[in-house]
Amino acid sequence: MFISADHTGALRAVFPAETIDFDASNLPAPILSSLEEAVACQAAGAYKATALMVRRVLEELCEDRKATGSNLKERLTNLGQNIVVPSELLDAADELRLLGNDAAHIEAKLYDEIGESESRLAVELAKELLKAVYQYADLVARLRALRKPKGS
Repeated sequence: MFISADHTGALRAVFPAETIDFDASNLPAPILSSLEEAVACQAAGAYKATALMVRRVLEELCEDRKATGSNLKERLTNLGQNIVVPSELLDAADELRLLGNDAAHIEAKLYDEIGESESRLAVELAKELLKAVYQYADLVARLRALRKPKGS
């Protein structure tokens, strides 16, 4: 690990940058690639890029789950009819869409800024959505596999 300080001794940077941890199991390759890029952007301090990549994760999730619509908002609404996840996660997905819009479009101003806390939260919410869609069933199946056979 390398730590950089300015002339006053104040910490400027730590290398390698701390990254947000996530479980990659059962994630389709395109979604995993975009999530990894979002995590790398967040660690590098590229917060607007993080929001854009999280938005791309949503686009890829909709494509993977065959959600239809003429724009991402419509596809996310349709996604809610194709998958079973808590409504709060679908609401969060729409907020992530809006955050990504702010990162991509100068005229979009729904968020005051896209900084470290916004980008970190965006990645965390994306992780939870992906976990609900791709990983919960596997976790339950693994738990059930640990049960003793009937009659033992």
